Amino acid sequence: MKKSTLNKEDLMDLIPHRDPYLMIDECEISEPGRKGTGIKKLTGKEFFFEGHFPGRPIMPGVLVIEAIYQTALAVTARRDLKLLKIKKIKFRQTIEPGDIVRFEVELTGSSEKEIDFSAQVSVDEGLAASGEIVLSSE
Repeated sequence: MKKSTLNKEDLMDLIPHRDPYLMIDECEISEPGRKGTGIKKLTGKEFFFEGHFPGRPIMPGVLVIEAIYQTALAVTARRDLKLLKIKKIKFRQTIEPGDIVRFEVELTGSSEKEIDFSAQVSVDEGLAASGEIVLSSE
């Protein structure tokens, strides 16, 4: 299957998030409904860098998780899914201004009410975070 790339406007058609809380700039869909990669190019001007932390700005972990969630929404092309669980998230390195961050998600299981994704977050080929999320349609 051919890869497709969604730009910011495409993403806003698929998911309910808007600036400043749209945490990905684009999404490469490698397998619709199953696998894709959200990309965020951090300029350093993002609102969260101002206070997290002065003198050593880093992307907050909760926003890393939000970007994983938004990537999973784009991959499924379903805006009705809620983030139900965060499992086994490990943060391995900081994400800083100037970084290009890749949020890779892959479907690992689904049932009638839940959809499981594994996630890997990378910066410059280094693993910044990894874990699992569970989405729910209820």
